[in-house]
Amino acid sequence: MLVWKAYSRMIDTLAFAPDGRALALGGYYLACRVIDSATGSRLWTAHGGAAFGLSLAFGPGGTVLCRDDGLSTRAADTGVEVRRCGQWCRAFALTPDGRTAYATEGGTRDLVRRYELESGEARGEVELESGAINRLAVSPGGQFVAAVGCKRFHLLAADTFAVCATDTHRALSTGAFALAFSPCGRTLVYSAGRVLFVWDVASAREVSQLHLESKHFMDAAFTPDGRRLVTVSKEGAARVWDTATWTCERSFAWDAGPLRAVAVAPDGTRAAAAGDTGRVVVWDLDV
Repeated sequence: MLVWKAYSRMIDTLAFAPDGRALALGGYYLACRVIDSATGSRLWTAHGGAAFGLSLAFGPGGTVLCRDDGLSTRAADTGVEVRRCGQWCRAFALTPDGRTAYATEGGTRDLVRRYELESGEARGEVELESGAINRLAVSPGGQFVAAVGCKRFHLLAADTFAVCATDTHRALSTGAFALAFSPCGRTLVYSAGRVLFVWDVASAREVSQLHLESKHFMDAAFTPDGRRLVTVSKEGAARVWDTATWTCERSFAWDAGPLRAVAVAPDGTRAAAAGDTGRVVVWDLDV
């Protein structure tokens, strides 16, 4: 296990590079910082104007995408901005081929736009009633886009923006943060407060629920084989769930404060977690 003080303020999103050697983080007025995942040394930093943002991704051609007013594409090795899409981005998600991103325009409207990243042009949009969308996710096959906000969850057809399913829960108003598709694309999870909802994508229905006793789920990430789901919460614990039975196999707690973000390395050997204190924990996943 490795622990670094990677930022002086809150960290609320993490992403491993495709080769696992670098780890990107974003947080309170931090668009993106990239560190070495083995040593914690800082490679570059881009400060931003937003105090809250849960989206970060490594893209094709050695790039990293982050929120910096609009959707910013930067060189992963230097942090130099290559392109920017939109005016104000609350959340975004990248398609599997890395060519397209879905992003919210924020403000008072829950407007989701599709951007072609090479040109930066918008190629369609839809307005949803979600109450400030804070997470977007694209299915591994690229057929679906999921959105969750403070009022409602939506599952959309990626090409037409047609609503395939929608649901609302009272707990969404207390904070909806985790949202992830399984690697096979058959399962989707999202959280509302202390409940994590598990959906079967094909039938667009809920099949299970995971519960915490006190604090909220804040983030979730599947292992590459889809057999495990790693979650973090404000109580400061990371949990590993068996996705065949949806039971908790093990729990990890460190002196890292309330946790907000989790990521699993592309090879599935390691996971990283971070939160309110700015500390990043990287540990081996024995799964």
